Amino acid sequence: MELLSFLKPFADALFKLATIRRWNDHPRPFDITELDKQGHKAIVAFLFAKIEEVERGKRVDWRGLIEGLVFEALERALLTDLKPRVFHKVVKSRRQKVNEYLLDHYGEALKRVSPALRENFERYFSDEGFRSFEKHLVGAAHFVPTYWEFQFIYPVARELWGIERTREEIENTLEDFHHLIGIQRFLLKRKLYGFVNLCGKLRFQKRWIALERIPQTSVMGHLFTVFTVVYLLLSKLEASGFPVSERTFYATAFAALFHDLPEIVTRDIISPLKEVLGKEEIRRLEVEGLEEELLPLLPPYLARELRVFLGLRPPVESEFTDRIVTADLTLKGFSSLEELLPSKEAYPIFGSLVKLADHLSAHWEVLYTLSYGLKNDELLRAKEKLEKQVAESPVLKLFEEKGREKENLRRSSP
Repeated sequence: MELLSFLKPFADALFKLATIRRWNDHPRPFDITELDKQGHKAIVAFLFAKIEEVERGKRVDWRGLIEGLVFEALERALLTDLKPRVFHKVVKSRRQKVNEYLLDHYGEALKRVSPALRENFERYFSDEGFRSFEKHLVGAAHFVPTYWEFQFIYPVARELWGIERTREEIENTLEDFHHLIGIQRFLLKRKLYGFVNLCGKLRFQKRWIALERIPQTSVMGHLFTVFTVVYLLLSKLEASGFPVSERTFYATAFAALFHDLPEIVTRDIISPLKEVLGKEEIRRLEVEGLEEELLPLLPPYLARELRVFLGLRPPVESEFTDRIVTADLTLKGFSSLEELLPSKEAYPIFGSLVKLADHLSAHWEVLYTLSYGLKNDELLRAKEKLEKQVAESPVLKLFEEKGREKENLRRSSP
């Protein structure tokens, strides 16, 4: 676990997002957290970017899009729950000071992952022209979950002074992005809206539902945590000298973001119950549910991407299976990172790394709960089991190997 200590500042930021309540000056019909918003936003950003890429032939810097989502989430964790109009005014008028504040807080942590990551973080907020198209997509995606949340708030807040102004501001902002095909289809409230809406159910579904935890995270928040950790782990491996292709970043990060999507159909099934019910039977029900209820809401090319990310076509044993899916949907396994350099059309999915991030996220959920003084035998058993699973991860051995190489180089240096 010591080898992964570089992740601690980011875990703190993500779990801070899980404690930040959005709309906390409005009556709310359910618990609306900033971490859930970031997860919902990431899903929408992927949809909008892929639609622009396929239907308009736009070039999307997918790695830049992923970094933008992660960077903006880190920014929110530090600037907390400012009202949107206050947030944007402050950032616009004091951008340099805000940037210095962000770098003071995250600069060293990002550098420990990768010097290039720290440099991109600084440029993202200081250079308006840096990844401008990806920023635009992330900006559009930012307001869609806000609009979705407001649909639930508005009926119980009609008597709140100024609520109509809030509604107009949200709708006007969405109109500013109306040139994007994704926004146009979302506002039709047909298929794409239905998919985004159903993904929102993952915000209602709490993890470890039989246990009291602090903070009480949702499936959606967990997805964004795993997505972020996967990106940081891949960046660390790349900075350590391992060959990680751009397609590996794309396919593995979004496989992480969508890995629990079947829980829209099944809800959360705890590990012991999976053994009783049978993993094969659960997998069959997940595939049937996704194919019948969720994927028909997407254009065929988007449904195809999600099938690949989730391991539905070609079928694999688990979403955590290491695999390379070729452009014609032929499946092959891989045994070393050197094999993660296929053609541009392939999908190299580092499933065991997603599994490590999944276990780390669950481990942190237990640790943060214990740190607040909540303790019982089930939590302690979970902590012990998750620590064992992390320690046995084949990915951890890659970090150990690279750590030994660096130490040998240091000792051999004059």
